Amino acid sequence: MKKIIKIGAEKNIAGLLWKALDVTEKGVLCLAEKLPDDIRFDKKCNDWRTSDLREYLNTEFYQNLVTEVGEDNIIPFKRDLLSLDGQTEYGTCEDKVSLLNVDEYRRYRNLIPNADYWWWLLTAWSTKCNGDTIWNTVVSPRGDFDFDDFNNDNCVRPFCIFSPTIFESEDE
Repeated sequence: MKKIIKIGAEKNIAGLLWKALDVTEKGVLCLAEKLPDDIRFDKKCNDWRTSDLREYLNTEFYQNLVTEVGEDNIIPFKRDLLSLDGQTEYGTCEDKVSLLNVDEYRRYRNLIPNADYWWWLLTAWSTKCNGDTIWNTVVSPRGDFDFDDFNNDNCVRPFCIFSPTIFESEDE
C-alpha cells in the first residue's frame, strides 16, 4: 500500500498532540497543542534569538522529542524574525523547535481552531530601532493576534518540522 500524509492529520508525540499543517520538500510542518504550563517569552526583551523560551524549546523540550522520535526525524529550519511593523533588525535564526510567526499563522489559520487561551507567536511587534523591545505577538482566544509584554505568561504551542516517516499512515 502506498503511504500518504494528510494535511490536518494528528499524531501524539512526546505527550502532545501534533497537527500536520503542511507537507514540503523538507518534511511535515507540525503545530502542537499547548504545553501544560504557561511560559514567559523572556525576561529581557522581545528578540526571539535570545529568548528564554527559544532556549527551552531547543534544549530541554527538543531532547524530549529526540528521545521519542530520534534526532534524524526533527529537521532544523530557518526562522524569519521580521517584526510586525516590517523591521528586519532581528534577522533570522535556525531552530529545531520554534513558534509560528505571524505570516505562518495566517497561512495555516484554516487548520488552527480558536482556543480558550492566549498563545505566543515569535514575531516581535517592533524592534529596538523603534524603541520597542517589549511587545510580542500573541493569538487571542478569538483567533486574532494582539500584543503582550514578553515578561507575561502565555501558552506555548511548539512548531517544528518532522521527517515524513514518523507521520505516514497506510492508505486504505
